[in-house]
Amino acid sequence: MDMEAYYSTLKETALEGFTRINATKQVEDKNATFPAGSLDIHVVRGAVLEKAATSRIRLQTKNPATGEDTQFDIFQIKVYPASPKIPIILFNMENRVATEDRFGGFLDVAPVAASKEDLTFLNDAIKRISEKHGAAYEPLRKKLIDVYKMDHWEKAVNAAIGIRLDLAGEQVDLVKEAGLTWLAYYCNIVEQRASEHYGTEDEMLMYAVRARIMEFYMIKDMSFKVIQKLGVPVEMMALIHFAPTIKY
Repeated sequence: MDMEAYYSTLKETALEGFTRINATKQVEDKNATFPAGSLDIHVVRGAVLEKAATSRIRLQTKNPATGEDTQFDIFQIKVYPASPKIPIILFNMENRVATEDRFGGFLDVAPVAASKEDLTFLNDAIKRISEKHGAAYEPLRKKLIDVYKMDHWEKAVNAAIGIRLDLAGEQVDLVKEAGLTWLAYYCNIVEQRASEHYGTEDEMLMYAVRARIMEFYMIKDMSFKVIQKLGVPVEMMALIHFAPTIKY
């Protein structure tokens, strides 16, 4: 499936929101090519969103799970807000084309100290979209449980309130609406909570969650390891996925 127009819309929508929220026009661009494909990264930094990144990854390689020759077209968003009252968005959309055309990835958040009201706001939105397009929401949500969890952690980092994109190519309309809506609703929460007061305990929780996300990618995440083997420098993957600051 050709995702070019849709991914361009996602990128433009995300960067417009991030620059508006941070009251800046500065966008950092990084690009890389390697034998298996290419990587484009765009980063916005500021007082509200300490680091907000989008990435587009194109790969022609073997699926690490099946061994099948597969074309991957991946769009990711990772935002580290300066406030623990704003959740960390976890946005990974993958179009995988082999003998079948499928979508993988997930739309979720790491809640940190976000309010139950904001998490319900996101949850209700994605549930409505799933049902609108004839998909059973709860099975897709349940596939998110413990996605960001390591064995020695007491609980997962992610909230499991969105959906796992384990969908056929024919469900592209659901995927497209879900992605844009998740991003729009997330930015709405950011703008509402940006100036909300938080305490030291919430701040320390934020840094603990940031550290766990980095640990997860460095030790457990298969895709992070695969793309390094394909020739992408770890610094570029860190630019997408790691927090700009972590305190211990």
